[in-house]
Amino acid sequence: MLPAIIVALALAGLIISLYFTFAYYGRVKKARWVPQSLCAREGSNCVAVVQTPYARVFGVPNSLLGIALYLAVGGWGLAGGIPAARWLIWALIGASALAVALGFYLIYALRRILRTGCPLCYAAHAINAALLVLLILSAG
Repeated sequence: MLPAIIVALALAGLIISLYFTFAYYGRVKKARWVPQSLCAREGSNCVAVVQTPYARVFGVPNSLLGIALYLAVGGWGLAGGIPAARWLIWALIGASALAVALGFYLIYALRRILRTGCPLCYAAHAINAALLVLLILSAG
């Protein structure tokens, strides 16, 4: 059951990361599938957020790092959790923990420095936190 939930969350995170990647590179201004209430309401602009310095870690867009993480975690979940590869689950837990730690900083930057909201960003951070918990549970 846990691998299926992990795959579903990783897929949701992947979709959000793809949207932010396309926005980062100027390929999308507003996706039709993103509800107006998430990113275009007053005080919130997801596309503008990806153009700030906080959208990159060491020059790499956060969303590209998210794509890599979600593909790795989702692939692990699709493989049924690969119980024999204990090192892999711990590597995924480590990467997920780093994503959660970065998420706390990014939420701080959104609220206190940029003084804006980004519900889609918050959703991605919540997905990261949930994935971390589920990966830890999977490690047994």
